[in-house]
Amino acid sequence: MKKTIYKYLKNGFEGVLYNPENGDDRLLIVIQGLKGLELPEKYAALFSSHGYSTLAMSYYGGEGQKQNMRAIPLEQFQVACDEMKKYGYKRIGIYGNSKGAGMALLAASVVSDISLVIAASSFGHIMQGTGKTSENPCKAMVSFNGKDFPYVEKGRLMSDFFKRCIKEHCVKLLYFFDEWDKKGTEENEIPVDKINGEILFLTSTHDESVPAKRDAELLCKRLERMHFKYNYRHINSESGSHNLGYFPINNNMLPREKKYPEECQKAREETLRMILKTIDTWQV
Repeated sequence: MKKTIYKYLKNGFEGVLYNPENGDDRLLIVIQGLKGLELPEKYAALFSSHGYSTLAMSYYGGEGQKQNMRAIPLEQFQVACDEMKKYGYKRIGIYGNSKGAGMALLAASVVSDISLVIAASSFGHIMQGTGKTSENPCKAMVSFNGKDFPYVEKGRLMSDFFKRCIKEHCVKLLYFFDEWDKKGTEENEIPVDKINGEILFLTSTHDESVPAKRDAELLCKRLERMHFKYNYRHINSESGSHNLGYFPINNNMLPREKKYPEECQKAREETLRMILKTIDTWQV
């Protein structure tokens, strides 16, 4: 196994390439919601153990990168793809969980080299970024070539969140993102119809963090409306939680993980099998 390290300030993207040097022309980019490469590298090691070349990437938080989720430049994914093509990779896919899933969809919407997207527990709209205007005039969470994206404004989000908690007699992280997401429109949906390849949405009915199932259904309707020419699927789990990724984080904060740990783990194992099968049958 050959590993190659890339730094944002030197190479234009932050990542570690796990290359089994097997002559396969497929490469999978792996991103996650957290800063840093620790978690993406776990997935890279896992996928490479199955024989797939994998690039673990971190798109914010590193030296020279944006430290907040504001105007994160999607062109870094184009730079990464250009570099990977030098190794002879002709089919480039991307996989992400949670916030990383939404970023994977966004990256593929502007980088035509990406011909497979696997998005687990993704959001469906482009949200307003964090941080101040002095950090970047673009207000959305992402930008491309310095241009802003249509985004869902936060508005009175905290007030809406507390009202929801009072109404439901319960405090859930889901309420925060659900109230924000409901403000979204067709204009600020993730433009998945611009993706140049296959899409797999993975969600759970019991997601207690983001309304991923609803958003996946919304984005599938968009693809149908736009007569998307590639294959797309939405597979929903009735037993898993928000943490469908094989290496879950913060399970202690998810009620379903506490109540049904075995079922959630089985859902992760089944999700991994679906992901591996999708990569194995990838034709574009």
